[in-house]
Amino acid sequence: MFHGLCKRWKQPVAYYLIHGSTKDEMLVNFLMEVLDACLNAGLEIVATVCDMGAKNVKALKLLGVSEKTPFLMFHDQETAAIFDQETAAIFDPLHHLKCTRNLFLKHNVANVECEISVNGEQLTGTAKWDDILKLCVVEKRNVYRLLPKVTERHIKPSGQDAMKVSLAAPVINSTVAAAISTLVTLGKDDCTEFE
Repeated sequence: MFHGLCKRWKQPVAYYLIHGSTKDEMLVNFLMEVLDACLNAGLEIVATVCDMGAKNVKALKLLGVSEKTPFLMFHDQETAAIFDQETAAIFDPLHHLKCTRNLFLKHNVANVECEISVNGEQLTGTAKWDDILKLCVVEKRNVYRLLPKVTERHIKPSGQDAMKVSLAAPVINSTVAAAISTLVTLGKDDCTEFE
């Protein structure tokens, strides 16, 4: 599917019927075939977007995409002409958001360090899923909530809910960070859970 960058439009351009999982090389060929057709039709391709599935990651590696070179170059399969346009290879940011939430939820590891300002003092903190759970406990006691849209389904997703970006986005965002920061700034008397 193609999507406009400056104008709002999207158009399915191809689909492939397969049996079983797609081999990495086949995925590369499908992508090249579609990109060639679209370039020959006069479209300017700025980026490709996909999730972080193992097959997609492998296909991008086969195309020479890496952390140091997050672009792919390709050539017209019919004329063997090389297009001198770099096309960015992007992993879907919403998929990253969902994966981040699920990793925090599953492992509750304190690996993410961040700097925050508390009463004018710069502090380094460590992000933990427990902090979000504690925030939700505090929120339940409040009449006026800082996070009115966050529910049990957001913080304890089960089954297919764990795959829904709509349930991850309200939890892993700046509003939640601001709510935690606000409660920490209030001090220990008002928020003993965050000691």
